[in-house]
Amino acid sequence: MSFKAVIFDLDGTLYDKSHISLRLVAKQLAHGKLSLLGRERQLRKRLKGRYFGSEEAFYAAFFEALGGKRAKDWYYQDYMPCMTRLLKEHYHIFPWVEPTFKDLHSQGIKTAVFSDYACTAERLEALGFDCSWTDFVFEAPAFGGLKPCREAFEAVCRAVGEQPSDCLMVGDRSDTDGAGAAAVGMGFYLTSSFPDTSYRT
Repeated sequence: MSFKAVIFDLDGTLYDKSHISLRLVAKQLAHGKLSLLGRERQLRKRLKGRYFGSEEAFYAAFFEALGGKRAKDWYYQDYMPCMTRLLKEHYHIFPWVEPTFKDLHSQGIKTAVFSDYACTAERLEALGFDCSWTDFVFEAPAFGGLKPCREAFEAVCRAVGEQPSDCLMVGDRSDTDGAGAAAVGMGFYLTSSFPDTSYRT
C-alpha cells in the first residue's frame, strides 16, 4: 500500500531504549525521588488510552494523581531533564532513521514523530535527530490523552492533513501504537518486523 503520511513512535522505535529504565531508577534513587518515578510509571498505565478532552485537562488530572505541585516540579525540572541527559549520554538514533526520513521527504510523503512523553523535540535532539528531517513533532498529552487514545490518533491525522486510511503508524508496541492506529483505521507497522533495521514504503 502507499501512504501519504508516516507517523513514527519515538522510544523503542527510533532508538534502542535498552536499560533506560534502570538508568532512570539509578538516577532517581540517587536524588531520593524513586517513589515519584514509581508512581509516574503506574499512573501512566492507569491513564493509558483515556481521553480527557484537552492538554490542560490531561495534565491537571495527571499531576493531581501524581502528587500536585511538587510532582509537577519534579516532572519538568528533574525527571524530563534527567531523561534527556541520559539519552544524550548513552543513546543514539538507529542508522536507518536519517536516510528513511529523507527518503520519505523526497517522495513527498509527510512524516511525524508521535510520543507519549513531554519534551519530545529536546529528546530527539539529544538522540542526534535533526527535527528539520520531519514535518511534525507531536506529544499525545497535547491531544488530550495517552496512546492508544482514539481521539489523539484522530487529532494526529487531522494535524498532518490526511485521512487515517492514508496514514501509517510505525511503532514498537502493538498495545499502544498498534491499538491506537487500529481504532481510527490507520495502517500499522511493528518495528520488530523490520527485516534489516531499514524501512521502505
